[in-house]
Amino acid sequence: MYILKSENTNPFFNIALEEYLLKNYEEDFFIVAVNEPSIIVGVNQNTNEVINALYVKMNDLKVVRRLSGGGAVFQDEGNLDFSNIYTDDSATLIDFTKLTELIIEFLKTKFNIQASFSGRNDLIIEGKKISGQARARFGDKILNHGTLLLSSNKKSLADALKLNNEKHTDKNLKSNLDRVTNINDHIDNAISMDKFIDLFLNFVQTKFPKAQKFSLSNQDINAVNELVATKYSVWDWNYGNLPEYNFNTSLNAKTGYLSTYLNIIDNEIKNIKIYGDFFSQLKIADVENALTGIKFNKLEIEKALVNLDFNCYMEGIEKHEFILHLFEK
Repeated sequence: MYILKSENTNPFFNIALEEYLLKNYEEDFFIVAVNEPSIIVGVNQNTNEVINALYVKMNDLKVVRRLSGGGAVFQDEGNLDFSNIYTDDSATLIDFTKLTELIIEFLKTKFNIQASFSGRNDLIIEGKKISGQARARFGDKILNHGTLLLSSNKKSLADALKLNNEKHTDKNLKSNLDRVTNINDHIDNAISMDKFIDLFLNFVQTKFPKAQKFSLSNQDINAVNELVATKYSVWDWNYGNLPEYNFNTSLNAKTGYLSTYLNIIDNEIKNIKIYGDFFSQLKIADVENALTGIKFNKLEIEKALVNLDFNCYMEGIEKHEFILHLFEK
């Protein structure tokens, strides 16, 4: 395995870097990076649904869509990104055990902090979130990445993202600010990000003693920048257009939230777009294409989806759950 510390703080570059390493190297990687203030959205999310567009514009934040599912996250110089790329043809997209156990041990060993796993993909300290993770599959490879809040600006985090009231039903939860905490808030002597990274990578090295440090070549950097120019800084990838619709419904499942927009004319589905923070191994466009042009009734929808392995599109969400949610309104 290679260990790589990105020297770039541009989120477009660091998200593109993951795809580049996935597709161009056979080796496993453990990567850390720190991004300038930005918002990273999940691959299946409707960007305008989850970001505060006015705040983004006023603060000139970069917004970039990543390769994995899950929800949107605000990042700044007080947040550490970690990514693990490894080969495993049997792992599921909702098993975060590997890195969760590593981080819990790291925080306990180095700072005497007791963190625990919570919900679908979060790490918490005293009930508040310090880390979230997401996963994606590419052939026999897994991309497992996440965040660690060391000294992030929690006010900016709360202002940059919209709180999904359908997903977070706790009436005492007034904003994203109530959900998060920084690791430094639980350390007697707060440390810098540079020191935190050194401690973290040294700990990772003890867990993977054969791992080697890796530096990007000029050829690597140029290739990643090309991916930035052609994909990750492009509006269509990061935002995209919401097609015309006259019907919208949502589902808040245990393994993910989804919101479905349909344009139904004469009881026929003319357009459909599915957004959400669910995890997917295959492109959700397959489901959308299968349903476009069919009659809007349960039997026709069941027939259209019969040959699709639904768990590959919305891991943990049953096909019948998805169909039922279309008829709840």
